[in-house]
Amino acid sequence: MITIKKTRTDRVAHVAGRGEVHLPTQAEVDLHFPAGLLGFEKNKFFRLLSDPDLEPYKWMKGRDAEQSFLVIPPSYAVENYSIEISDEDQQLLSLSSQDDVVVLNIATWHPDETVTINLKGPVIFNKHTGMARQVIPLNAPSLSLAYPMAN
Repeated sequence: MITIKKTRTDRVAHVAGRGEVHLPTQAEVDLHFPAGLLGFEKNKFFRLLSDPDLEPYKWMKGRDAEQSFLVIPPSYAVENYSIEISDEDQQLLSLSSQDDVVVLNIATWHPDETVTINLKGPVIFNKHTGMARQVIPLNAPSLSLAYPMAN
């Protein structure tokens, strides 16, 4: 089992003489989900796309289907986010430490223009290989399925 902890400070670096600097992110990242996403098991290939108009959100766009998902790093939603993933998930993604993993949460835009994010079923991927999986953390019962964003 590996515990992955993300905090709001994960997205900011402190640089001498410059203060806080937001960390750069890649514009596009190809992801491979060998088991697909929950409810979309046939869809295995996605591309993570940045859009300056949507920051800090990103699009996770299907490459083998029409589905696209709006995702966001948990550090933009909650002060401290900690998930415990199983040994099986850790092995499938070849994760040796929490430094190897990127965590994203799927966001839902509601008709009343509010946004909630799924903390219970995060998308995690190995930043070195692009191997990805939507996981149900071992501590899922304590996490929200529809956590409200500060809209």
